[in-house]
Amino acid sequence: MKTLPLTVLLLLSSLHSAFAADRDARLQAIARMGELNGIALQCRYLDQMRRIKQVLIQNLPKQRALGEWFETTTQDSFMAFMQSDRECPGLIEFERDLDEASRQIREVFAE
Repeated sequence: MKTLPLTVLLLLSSLHSAFAADRDARLQAIARMGELNGIALQCRYLDQMRRIKQVLIQNLPKQRALGEWFETTTQDSFMAFMQSDRECPGLIEFERDLDEASRQIREVFAE
């Protein structure tokens, strides 16, 4: 078996790092939407829950793992919010956070 030249190994390594960073950014963006969805669920922000799901449907590839990640982060957020006994954020503040998270989803999944 021939050994790969060092430059090829370095290229493969940098490509792997770029793909890993891209995947991590995507998972973080989905997790943020799950976090907001858990809060919206707890606070009964029904229109915002519909909006979150619509943004995900429009932008995410149809992959079960991504949907499961969203559901898991939603459940974790819901439970954490409930256990912390926090008050619901104001609707204007929540909408601002949702706008930013939606922008992030569109950005990381546009590539």
